[in-house]
Amino acid sequence: MVESELNRYRKVVKAKDGSVVVLRPMVVTDRDGLVALFRQLPEDSRRLLKHDVTDESLVASWADELDYSRVFPLVAQVGDEIVADATLHRYPGTSTRHVGQIRIVTGPSIQGKGLGTIILKELVDLAEKLGLEQLKAEIPLGPDAARPALRSFERMGFRQEAVFKDYFKSAEGGYHDVAVLFLVVKEHWKEF
Repeated sequence: MVESELNRYRKVVKAKDGSVVVLRPMVVTDRDGLVALFRQLPEDSRRLLKHDVTDESLVASWADELDYSRVFPLVAQVGDEIVADATLHRYPGTSTRHVGQIRIVTGPSIQGKGLGTIILKELVDLAEKLGLEQLKAEIPLGPDAARPALRSFERMGFRQEAVFKDYFKSAEGGYHDVAVLFLVVKEHWKEF
């Protein structure tokens, strides 16, 4: 897959409950759907995200400033509702141009139905097609919510390489450890 093909990516999948889900790239008109998705997240979950998703202008800027060569945003849609948002971050022209980073957020209506794992597999497949050699994920460790995410990443072959103690700090001042996981997508070593 080449860069120009990213905007044509589409896939229809089924969640464990039989929900038909369309996976597709985010487009400018998705800003309201993204805001609605992030509003549905419990406050505890929102606190552990990398950005303040309650800032509607920030979320709108993600839709307004799309650059698939740097960040490929994938949305999952059931009917007219965006139920998940995932991103594959790339760093072209840098010393980490061979490494991508994955972030996935699933809404409450679809959590526990296997969609996060489906999206993760899709992003790993896309990363391989784009020539990335490694993938990184950061998962905040906290209440039981982190366990299913960790299991999904580990089943996909990601390995926990580090835990950053007190790496995330919530607005209320609480600290959270973050697990850093890596997956070797494509070996860069050649056989002798």
